[in-house]
Amino acid sequence: MGLQSLPVAFGIDTAKWICAGTVTVTQLGVAGYLATIGENTYVAVLLALILPQIYFQATLLIPDPVGNDVKYQASAQPFFVFGILATALCLGHHDFGDVVA
Repeated sequence: MGLQSLPVAFGIDTAKWICAGTVTVTQLGVAGYLATIGENTYVAVLLALILPQIYFQATLLIPDPVGNDVKYQASAQPFFVFGILATALCLGHHDFGDVVA
């Protein structure tokens, strides 16, 4: 089929690090942005939602990404989704001044 997923393109060991790193670094970058616009409460909420994801990455994804795939997704994804929701609520309520939406 020519599917070039991360595990196919890079191998399972490299793909697990790319996946874990991409998710974590992106969310930390978003938390950094929220901090620069002064939304410190939402930064704290987002960081609190990132910590369980890192825990599940360390205990499920990194040791055995194939065997723990479903368990990892079921455990970590709710925290990821709530992080997206918290970010959306933050940006939706933030006063950007004269910026036209």
